Amino acid sequence: MIKFFRKIRQNLLTEGKTSKYLTYAIGEIILVVIGILIALSINNWNEKKNNIAQAEKHLETIKLNLKDDIMQAENLLSETKTTLEYSNNFLGQFKTILPIDNNIQMYLIYLMFERNIEVNESGFVALMNSNGMSFIDERLQVKILDYYRHIEQLKSREENANSEIKTMFEPYVKEHYYWIYNKTNPWHRQAEIYKDDPRTSENIDLKSVIADKRLEIMVNGRRYQALILSDFYAKTIKLAKEIIFDIEKNKV
Repeated sequence: MIKFFRKIRQNLLTEGKTSKYLTYAIGEIILVVIGILIALSINNWNEKKNNIAQAEKHLETIKLNLKDDIMQAENLLSETKTTLEYSNNFLGQFKTILPIDNNIQMYLIYLMFERNIEVNESGFVALMNSNGMSFIDERLQVKILDYYRHIEQLKSREENANSEIKTMFEPYVKEHYYWIYNKTNPWHRQAEIYKDDPRTSENIDLKSVIADKRLEIMVNGRRYQALILSDFYAKTIKLAKEIIFDIEKNKV
């Protein structure tokens, strides 16, 4: 093809048709440029198509990650609601609204439990590292970024609550109310551990627990942290479900 065009140019020059030669040369240049632009356009289209396919692959991973997050958050929400229930009952006894009962032993142990969500961010990290965020729907971009900012806030709140348990509540309970670890504790795990214990239980003075104002303040603190975490876990579930819905919708 190149030899064909070159022969035409040579014939035009030989015949002295300079103006026609220039016109032809310009036309040939235009054709070459058009060809290059078409090639670039096809290459860009293929590259964009590959980038979109890669982004969709990362979204599928994010969807799997979010489903795991939802399962964790639902379990944590259930446990945190139990913490709220126990702390409310405990405070009711401190305030003498409720009668003192042996469940105090169970409350003291349960309120020492820490909460942690283990979020798998593999899909999100892969999407960001591949610059795939720019190839997905803008509203979905915002939701994904908002979700992982929310997760960072949740982790910070968990850290605050767990720090309060480790540095204040748990050491205080174990120092002053160590006797809760016995076979009369109604919490099933303690009952299982001590079911074959032949020893006589120490004097269990539940009234002394209710008279402990410092402990009451700490139980109040545990209630507050559980209340905040409940809201965070509920929001985690809501945001994750919305993103999964949008990922599925954009596939159709």
